[in-house]
Amino acid sequence: MLKFIYKNIYNLWIDRVKPIKAFKAVRALDRDKEDTTQVFHVIDALKGSSDRKYFKKFSNSDIGKKILESKKQLLDILKDKEFLKNLPKDTLGYKYYEFIYKENLSPEELIDASNNVNIDRGKQGISKEEILFNTRKRDMHDLWHVTTGYGRDVLGELSLLAFTYAQEQNRGIGAIALYGYWKAGKELPGFNLRKVIREGYMNGRNASLWSCEDWESLIELPLSEVRKKIKSRRPDLYHDILQKLSTHNIDLNNNQVLVN
Repeated sequence: MLKFIYKNIYNLWIDRVKPIKAFKAVRALDRDKEDTTQVFHVIDALKGSSDRKYFKKFSNSDIGKKILESKKQLLDILKDKEFLKNLPKDTLGYKYYEFIYKENLSPEELIDASNNVNIDRGKQGISKEEILFNTRKRDMHDLWHVTTGYGRDVLGELSLLAFTYAQEQNRGIGAIALYGYWKAGKELPGFNLRKVIREGYMNGRNASLWSCEDWESLIELPLSEVRKKIKSRRPDLYHDILQKLSTHNIDLNNNQVLVN
């Protein structure tokens, strides 16, 4: 009984919200928008117990049980450039290859940023299974870019964060999305960018639970079939606003946009 009580008290301490740390990270991000490490600091400071709740859903799903038993790492297949490059051109895997490798990016970039803030927190009582799940969520970020159709431009990233918040209910992710929502309305008041970010949130609510999907299998399917299977809606407002911004010579970082 005491062991049970101690464990729950410890989990409450580990899962506590750290608003001061989050505030400092947001201030730092406001000063330097390229400092993506601060995003992970905000998420880590405000997520509370959301990761544990989300892991419970994953571990109770059929896909989750299979992945936890096999200890399969999603990154292994995402790093296999030859495999991805030789998939049919209409598949999610090939589209991911184009999105990442033709732009001289790599799946490891997210790893470097998240490791700087010790996202896995393996020394703080988190199980190996939870670490595997948190790592898997991190590694599927760019797969979600391709599947949703959101590009790497600022508006695309914010919309995908709103989508992710709807899926995970992680207050840290929600805080970053809300910060972007506020900034978007303030910096370009002539364009209703907030509607675009809200569209991302609603698309996330209406989709299936993506972290519990079998992405290793989905990679080999046509992208159109994947989107239908996991209920990915086309972000129409996002594409419409990008077209309007381009006609007004406003450039959101000049990054690739996935129109298909």
